[in-house]
Amino acid sequence: MQSPKVAVLGLDGVPYSLLKKLMADGVTPNLAAIAQAGSFLQIESSVPPISSVAWTSFMTGSNPGEHGIYGFTDLKFNERALSLPSFDNIKTPVLWNLIPDRRSIIVNLPFTYPARPMNGILIAGFVAPIFERAVYPESLLPMLKSRNYSVDVDSVKGRSDRQGLLDELVMSIGVHESVVLDLQRQSWDLYVAVVTGTDRLHHFFYDAYSDLNSPYHQSFIDYYKRIDLFVKRFADNLTSDTRFILLSDHGFTDLKAQFYINNILKTLGYLTLSGPNARTLQEIHSGSSAFALDPGRIYLNTKKRFSDGLLTETAAKEVRGKLKRQLETLRPIDLGVDDSELGPEPFFQNVFTKEEIYYGSRIDYAPDLIILPRQGIDLKAALNAPKVVDTDIFTGTHTQDDAFLIACNPPISDGFALNISSVSTLILEMLNN
Repeated sequence: MQSPKVAVLGLDGVPYSLLKKLMADGVTPNLAAIAQAGSFLQIESSVPPISSVAWTSFMTGSNPGEHGIYGFTDLKFNERALSLPSFDNIKTPVLWNLIPDRRSIIVNLPFTYPARPMNGILIAGFVAPIFERAVYPESLLPMLKSRNYSVDVDSVKGRSDRQGLLDELVMSIGVHESVVLDLQRQSWDLYVAVVTGTDRLHHFFYDAYSDLNSPYHQSFIDYYKRIDLFVKRFADNLTSDTRFILLSDHGFTDLKAQFYINNILKTLGYLTLSGPNARTLQEIHSGSSAFALDPGRIYLNTKKRFSDGLLTETAAKEVRGKLKRQLETLRPIDLGVDDSELGPEPFFQNVFTKEEIYYGSRIDYAPDLIILPRQGIDLKAALNAPKVVDTDIFTGTHTQDDAFLIACNPPISDGFALNISSVSTLILEMLNN
């Protein structure tokens, strides 16, 4: 008997709650039919709920304490300086490495750059600065270039030309669809493709669906109709022995405000900069106790982590405990911030120590505290932001608790852990049963 195949289609940043409404409103009838035929579940993302961490947790079936990816940026060993982790920095095997005798095709899965040799095809997702290093085997490059394939859209364009960004999103989904469907006709056992345009749409236009008067309301609907058609064409290409999964890596919600964590640390007395124009981690004063990286990762300035660190292990425990308690109860009034839009409740939903949410051999590299903000708050870590709280052109921000999963052929049985790290195990079970 031939072993079953598994096809996975990811829709980056699509929340369960929004997708459920799109289905009910008749915008995505094909997705609705697929969901009705299988299991349609709300699942949790990673902490923090960003694509680099979430998709790595998906492809490894592990948590950051094991796979070692905590954000799009990280700290260099033993110094306060940034590094840019990539696929090469993942410390646990990825899904297709666990089935080396079976052929896999991976298209546009974030954090798979640079592409590595494998049994099959890998076209990396963002971030991929050199396109020639994003594709394995290299023989695919002429085909991809002839179709003007690009890994991602130019999101910066959305700040000055919002209609231009919408046009590029529509064009991009057409190009990606043509490549995904063509490769689907090849021989494979595992096929994973991800659409990232949904995330880009939500950052700039998340309010457009609920706001009937928005000039982008119909464009938002039209984009999801195009996604729905892509899903149908992808599903129609699957054979009867193929198990089908759709999922997102995190949720989304309306953005209320951006919080600059390093400004909060300065206000609370934990962080001092070497000058008024300081912009880099190297310009953090050596007498500082803590600093933050995006999004809401706080690192203590310990002797254990940094060659010129300030805090002993005992002092670090005291500082961490005090800072955690302060952040857990921090309200707008404590920072002199107007609460008419934000409400009087504490800013943050949870403030975790690394031991509370991570485990594994890479936990020593984890941030000491990880903030999970209240719904609608986006955390930033710029050192030179003029305010503690600000707004941006963005209208949407990530959530940790509203990702989705649809599983068909067969539906998911009771007992499945509703988080993104568990999907890898589900895929392996489907491949072997």
